[in-house]
Amino acid sequence: MVVLVLVISIIYSLPNLYSSYPALEINKNDKIDIYQIIDIIDPNIKVENVIQENNKFIFKFDSSKKQLDAYNKVSFSNIKTNYTLTNYINLPDWLKSINAYPMFLGLDLKGGVHFLLQVDKDNIKTNLLREIEDDVKDILIEKKLRYNSFYKTEEKVIVNFDIDKPSDEIIKTINDAVPDIVISRIISDKDISFEIIPSEDLISRDIASSLAKNLTILRSRVDELGVAQPILQKQGKDRIIVQLPGLQDSTRAKGILGSTATLEFRLTKGTPEDWYASKISGTPVINSSILYKQRDESPILLSRKVIVGGADIKGANSGFDSSTNTPAVFVNLSDYGASRMLDTTSKNIGSRMAVIFVEKNKKEVINVAVIREAFSKSFQITGLDINEATDLAILLRSGALSAPMEIIEERTVGPSLGEANILAGKNSIYFGLFLVGLFMLIYYRLFGFIANIALIANIVIITAVLSIFQATLTLSGIAGIVLTVGMAVDANVLIFERIREEIMNGNSPNASIYAGYQKAFSTISDANITTLIAAIALLTIGTGAVKGFAITLVVGILSSMFTSIVGTRALVSVIYERKNNKGLSI
Repeated sequence: MVVLVLVISIIYSLPNLYSSYPALEINKNDKIDIYQIIDIIDPNIKVENVIQENNKFIFKFDSSKKQLDAYNKVSFSNIKTNYTLTNYINLPDWLKSINAYPMFLGLDLKGGVHFLLQVDKDNIKTNLLREIEDDVKDILIEKKLRYNSFYKTEEKVIVNFDIDKPSDEIIKTINDAVPDIVISRIISDKDISFEIIPSEDLISRDIASSLAKNLTILRSRVDELGVAQPILQKQGKDRIIVQLPGLQDSTRAKGILGSTATLEFRLTKGTPEDWYASKISGTPVINSSILYKQRDESPILLSRKVIVGGADIKGANSGFDSSTNTPAVFVNLSDYGASRMLDTTSKNIGSRMAVIFVEKNKKEVINVAVIREAFSKSFQITGLDINEATDLAILLRSGALSAPMEIIEERTVGPSLGEANILAGKNSIYFGLFLVGLFMLIYYRLFGFIANIALIANIVIITAVLSIFQATLTLSGIAGIVLTVGMAVDANVLIFERIREEIMNGNSPNASIYAGYQKAFSTISDANITTLIAAIALLTIGTGAVKGFAITLVVGILSSMFTSIVGTRALVSVIYERKNNKGLSI
């Protein structure tokens, strides 16, 4: 069993010995050839090698800077395919055939950007108050409960009734129809006021629901950014951690992750001059609003009626207009949205329709075009540059965030710092192994040498397990490995000291070995189980760096118990069992 475990561990640890190169992975299609991509990347950015695997080209570079420069060149081109930042490792086919791949490297080892996003609690409260306002007004009208005034502030909904109204009955009616609200009653000489706010349970549930939906949407957006092995996870009740290893363009990532953007399509209505004149005369244009163009901030008068909104957009891709070769976003609508668009455009040929970009409380007109013919499910939006078109397509494909999120923390880790962290982590492991191994060898002689072999095997097993499960290794994970290096020999120290005691009590060498392992086992298992419980608690509750540390600690504890008890027992048996030993080298 020990031999089998070691052989499997060595095989699955091997991929981590192969060098990793910064690379750009580009999917192949009929319209893409390798020379076209090389021209886009630019001769000044030296490509080390180009590998064709399955349906993709892999461009290798000798530095992360060249990799990022090439990625930016491809991003600004009109190439119509998917591309991803990655690390290329030239593994032998026999390792790939058994799914033997190296561990992923975390942000602090590989470099990249880190964001901590928090749900906007005030926005959630505002939306809940708006819903409560509508629901309460509907139930009061339905029950024919006449009120004196009804209005909403930033904090609450307030309803005023005459003093003679049955307040208990009103409260019961509202509570039955609109659950999870808190109603406060204020009685004066002339009237009764009810102040209504959402309950904390309702707010908490809405935050939890919004966080779950936003996590899915953010994952979709991150996939569109072309980052290999991104990390997205919840932190606490209202936060999400996003780590994008290998990506250095934090500005673009920040704009896409934090955006709540969507689109609205509306008809224009008259001219801005008509709107201003009507305001001066005191007879405003009905059902109209004025917005401003994104480019020159010129005013445009629009209908308040939204033809199609973001909820009706089911697909979007960026590309180029075939007639003008300008950047465009190709939009697909749902069946309901297509029906509304067809009905509106059929009746308004010759009129102008505006595309409005909606971001939180900000609205900008990004395009105004004349309706030349009726259209429904598929159409295109122009008037954008290539970056705006690409980012808008990503946002429309993933959908608007359920609730706005603010980026409250942002960090960028350069690739050179990541390399320094890797070097420091390796050196700490080597230094720890050397000191522990030297102590064991001097103090326990041959038995210390056996413990050192088990210690090296322990490192190999940890590496293999992390590689098999494709875990992400971070700097805190390396700290967990270094800690297990020291902890791994604890069991052997207990066993060896017990063997010494047995020898001092006059037992034979073989009997001392047997008694040492048997009597020390309960102490070893108790000590490791208590540490394992604490490590599992960290793994379950912790996030980020704490979780990375806990993963390697859990694997290290289980591995060290196996190597220290089973592994060393097997080696000691091979050396001493069935021999007439007069003494032990311990």
